[in-house]
Amino acid sequence: MKNLFKATCIVLFTFSLFFISSCGDSKNEDSPETKTTSTDFSKRYGVKSAIVEYVITGSQSGTKTLYFEDWGMKQAEYTNSVLQIAGFSKNINLMNVIKDDSNYIIDLDRKTGTKTKNPVKKLIAELQNQKSFGEFGEQILLKSGAMKVGREEFLNKECDIYEIKNAGTKIWIWKWIPLQTITKTGGVEINSVAKKIEINVSIPPDKFEPPKDVTITEVDLDDIENQIRQQNK
Repeated sequence: MKNLFKATCIVLFTFSLFFISSCGDSKNEDSPETKTTSTDFSKRYGVKSAIVEYVITGSQSGTKTLYFEDWGMKQAEYTNSVLQIAGFSKNINLMNVIKDDSNYIIDLDRKTGTKTKNPVKKLIAELQNQKSFGEFGEQILLKSGAMKVGREEFLNKECDIYEIKNAGTKIWIWKWIPLQTITKTGGVEINSVAKKIEINVSIPPDKFEPPKDVTITEVDLDDIENQIRQQNK
């Protein structure tokens, strides 16, 4: 169960937080240009809006659709899949919305969900408090422990490949949008592969709105983290 939890969290993290400009425009970490360019925190991706459709295979099978606009400052993910590990099976029908100051994660089958603070704004605050250069997406990848390990064409787009070794994860990124994510850890393998991407498109506003018939509980993750730290002292 511990490995299951870890693998699921990694996939959610990679699809929620890896953003910004073209991988084809990525700077070498040692180049003078990278070291003299201020980080732009106003954009998460390199295109204004997009719809990306993924197929999920492996220990988790199903589909995921990512919608975003305002350069990714508003986004919604819809996941409909089945997780199967060591005889354990769970249906997943989730809506994950990040907009304004909030993040909503909603179980569409149970009609319940949680509301927390926008994790992207927290990352911006953390990164702005340190001397960081380059693109926002690059800073997030480095913060997660990722290293660039290569380049490869995927869906006719030149992508940079990043690896997070301690999580057993590789990510193919174009304009800081993950087009393929492979996670292998503790006998668990989850592959999320983009099959279709539409960029600079109009997205219906209701894609970013939690359903009205859902019971939402507000959770303070900062408070929970502080309690865990106190308990571990």
